[in-house]
Amino acid sequence: MPLDTLANVKTALGITTSSDDTLLSQLQEAAESWITEYCGRVFTGGTFTERFPGGRRLLLLRNFPVTSVTSVKVDSARQFGPSTLRESSTYVLHGERGVIESIDGPFLPSLASRGPTDAYPGAVQVTYTTANNQVPAAVIRAYAELIGHWYRQVKTHVLLGQTDQLSQLQNDILIQFPRGLSQGFPLPPGIIQILDLHRSRTE
Repeated sequence: MPLDTLANVKTALGITTSSDDTLLSQLQEAAESWITEYCGRVFTGGTFTERFPGGRRLLLLRNFPVTSVTSVKVDSARQFGPSTLRESSTYVLHGERGVIESIDGPFLPSLASRGPTDAYPGAVQVTYTTANNQVPAAVIRAYAELIGHWYRQVKTHVLLGQTDQLSQLQNDILIQFPRGLSQGFPLPPGIIQILDLHRSRTE
């Protein structure tokens, strides 16, 4: 599921023809993959399973907001059989931020030889679901801007015949390109600034 429709992306970029729809669809896939990797989370919703150290009291889920928790299993042996299921009354879900809080301290006691945060690595397994079609408006805008950035580079490369040039004569008119455009500019900082606000948190 894309972050936004092709029609909405074209509207955001002011593209009114369908001649480049195939290219734009390919750029949509690339942009969604890039944003998912950069932010460390999936914005389009789904069901996910993640593991955390047992020495933690707060589990910061990668994807949010969370609509439901299927299971929380705690097992120092990391087998996660039916008997390791934790009762929902022993933890609290803060769904909007994707945080699970153990009511009675860490999910497993801390080892004396290790810090409490990293004790029992991978001993807590959480399966949870996030809502579909709840992509933040700012992320949708950054998505369109990223596609537009790549789209303009492709169109410029085509105009230049896939060569690196600073100017080109067309119909007796000299067209000049900013230095570096034919080789591709880095991502506009505005895209990064938006996405930085929506990255998955680390503990």
